[in-house]
Amino acid sequence: MLKFLNMLLGSQKERASRTEEDAVKRKYEYFKSLLIKNNRSLELLTELEHLLYENKPFTLDQVLTLSEDLISLVYDLAEDLNALSHGKYPGLFDATERIGITVLKDLVRRKKLKKSELVLPLRSLSASMADEVGGKAANLGEVANRAGLPTPQGFAVSAYACQHFLRSTGLSERIERRMRGIEVKDTERLVELCEEIQAMILAAEVPEETRRGMAREMDALVALFGPSVRVSVRSSATCEDSEATFAGQHATVLNVRAENVPKAWKEVVASTFSPRAVYYRRSKGYSDHDVIMAVLCVTMVDARASGVLYTHDPSQLDSDDILVSAAWGLGVSVVDGSGQTDFARLMRKDMRLVIREVAVKERRLVLQSAASGADGIIEQDVPQAQRAEPCLDQARLLRLAAYGLKLEQHYGQPLDIEWAQDQQERLFILQARPLGVEQAQLADGCSLAGGDSEPLHGREVLLRGGAMAAAGSAAGPAYILTSDHNLSAVPQGAILVARQTSPTYVPVMDRIRAIVTDVGSVTGHMASVAREFGLPTLVGVESATLKIEPGAEITVDATNRIVYRGIVPELIHDKACVNLMKGSPVYKAAQEALKHMAPLGLIDPKAENFTPEGCRSLHDVIRFAHEMSMREMFRIGDEMEDAEGAVRLRAGLPLNILVVDLGGGLTPTAPKKVVELEHIKSAPFQALLHGMTDPGVQWLGGVGVSLGGFASIMAESILADPNADGSMGGPSYAVTSDHYLNFNTRLGYHFAVVDSYCGPEINDNYIVFSFKGGAADIARRSRRASLIAQILKRLGFKMEVKGDMVRGEIKKYSQSDLKQKLDMVGRLLGAVRLLDMLLSDDGQIGWYVDEFFKGNYTFERGAGEGPAPEGGQEGGGQLSGGQVSGGQSGEGRQEAGTWEP
Repeated sequence: MLKFLNMLLGSQKERASRTEEDAVKRKYEYFKSLLIKNNRSLELLTELEHLLYENKPFTLDQVLTLSEDLISLVYDLAEDLNALSHGKYPGLFDATERIGITVLKDLVRRKKLKKSELVLPLRSLSASMADEVGGKAANLGEVANRAGLPTPQGFAVSAYACQHFLRSTGLSERIERRMRGIEVKDTERLVELCEEIQAMILAAEVPEETRRGMAREMDALVALFGPSVRVSVRSSATCEDSEATFAGQHATVLNVRAENVPKAWKEVVASTFSPRAVYYRRSKGYSDHDVIMAVLCVTMVDARASGVLYTHDPSQLDSDDILVSAAWGLGVSVVDGSGQTDFARLMRKDMRLVIREVAVKERRLVLQSAASGADGIIEQDVPQAQRAEPCLDQARLLRLAAYGLKLEQHYGQPLDIEWAQDQQERLFILQARPLGVEQAQLADGCSLAGGDSEPLHGREVLLRGGAMAAAGSAAGPAYILTSDHNLSAVPQGAILVARQTSPTYVPVMDRIRAIVTDVGSVTGHMASVAREFGLPTLVGVESATLKIEPGAEITVDATNRIVYRGIVPELIHDKACVNLMKGSPVYKAAQEALKHMAPLGLIDPKAENFTPEGCRSLHDVIRFAHEMSMREMFRIGDEMEDAEGAVRLRAGLPLNILVVDLGGGLTPTAPKKVVELEHIKSAPFQALLHGMTDPGVQWLGGVGVSLGGFASIMAESILADPNADGSMGGPSYAVTSDHYLNFNTRLGYHFAVVDSYCGPEINDNYIVFSFKGGAADIARRSRRASLIAQILKRLGFKMEVKGDMVRGEIKKYSQSDLKQKLDMVGRLLGAVRLLDMLLSDDGQIGWYVDEFFKGNYTFERGAGEGPAPEGGQEGGGQLSGGQVSGGQSGEGRQEAGTWEP
């Protein structure tokens, strides 16, 4: 080990004293520790980038934990570098602390509610007060007080009142402890935990000042409408009716007497922790601290008819039609999908009725009579004469559409509006929120125009008709849902078939591929959420639960309103996952924190800002520590010619390569300053360079020394490192012996490591390849990583890919076979160096892989006709240009004009 260390440090002297030996050992240990932490830091950076770009839900706690771990590791990097350099870089501690504090401030900043009135009358509300009273209450105040349209009267109990209630009763801490670490995909555990939390809330006492405020406002309503007045107690949580609709996720308690308002208020507050609400907000990137329950209390409309109006068709972006759904009585059955509804489509420009479908509506929901003394609602039969009658006549349908257009103009965006008509046939607006039509886009950006295309030839149609609630197609086994109680049994990849639409299906939306229901409306709550989740949904098919057999393979074409028997491959398309979290508070906080962690600003080691004070991100600190540790360990100055114990390689490549010979890596006659290719004696380095210098690659446009853990550490020391000096990046390091190579190379904005032992004993032989970085965005860099992984996998490597980081390993090949692999790795390094800028689509990757194995390293169309390199593939296979050799064949390779092992 001491011989290796002395050579590594450039010492040509005799063995030093014991004190000096101990000092060298310590220096090596610091260097080894730094490389380990460098690698782990980059892995953490990749994991953080993954959270933002892999389209899967994450929590703020996950981001905070990873960020704290990263900051701690980077601080340790600064310590190791200063130990290695005898304290040359104390400013690195200050840089890490400065950046770390900024990162943590972004992540620990919680939603702050300014102290406000506990209870506020509706007449004082407007859209600007959403932070105080939630979107639903604020928007209803806007409709009444600014837009001037008829609404019920009432009041709001503020979000501050909820926060005060939870804190003063000690519920906040108890809930936070229980919610910490909950896995929302564990449906059974989620339901159990939520029931426990809701019971705690319902058992707590409402603070006296909040109770008095509710009583004051209810007294005012009694004075206006008499002692029989009833109110609807509705959720109006902060963040509701914003970028995320939270449609149907929280509770509404209908027809509540004055004395029962506090109890109903607690029920709505408790619904913040219903299983579907928790699952929804976690999936959409909202923490428990972001969603604080304000409550809207408004007088009940004794509804003759109710429903929903969309001022735009969310499933047809090229349509400007207005959609109206209606049912007799209260509108609960319209939004939850439990009943048949009338449907109308009106053309905006002339209010012409394009479609009018009148359903047979046999049941309706109505208020419990005040005379009965009971709260709540009841279901009753619709009188026979009314069942097939439209809920709205032409005049009131047109008036309602005009209300919708007025509100859309007022808000400047498409809206989802709930409405009711009382027994005197007066229309009221109950709710207005953004419709979010931008979510109804396919991955390719095409509009989702529904249609009635003819069924595909030769395919058996099971069902046809219904309404497209969310466009797209999907296939899988049918799961017939008979009750909400067996949601936890819904398997991964199933098509959910249910009698009605329901927002309670939200907790399983991540594991199903499509939804089909017998009844339901495109304007219901579940349809809104299905569009947010990008889940093909077909509603109102009438007999789906009867005609589809449990477990049967089916294909749902929601766009064209057809269900086929079996899998229809031509309808199954890969599409980009919907990033449910984009724009949410958690996503924004993580995005902001990542701005101080991931960007790499220290590009050129010769630049004036390449200092600890110039570090603007944690990645800058990692980059600085890595560069300076290499200089300290290899004793390399600003100019490569200053290196002690390292020689420069002139290989005809636009790379600045420094070679450290551990013994037998260079010929005995090799010069002391600059060596040529013919001076390279190391078997693995020869093979790698042979591939790197292949004419088809266009770069421009047990050794005798105990290495211990150094080889594997160096192989994992990967840094996304941009163009520093020279045409392709500055210095690359090759630590060599006769059978060993550790090659760290900077190629533009990425960094690659090849670590290999290639000797006569097959059991000792291996290659470890690592790669990270690039100049393009994370999606393109990740595609290049996938491309590299596919090429190496075809060569027999076992691969691990995470974001733009690739790690491959291959073991126990003969020396001749391993040289072939190294040759191909050398070609790969040159061939893929700029591909992150070109790979704009996942579908391109396969073509590039094929062209690489044809020898078309420039990836020109029509190229690849000349001599092609031979490659290996695990288990054998045929590649253009040569026969694949197996893992332990021991056979060599013959190519015209090249070396032969």
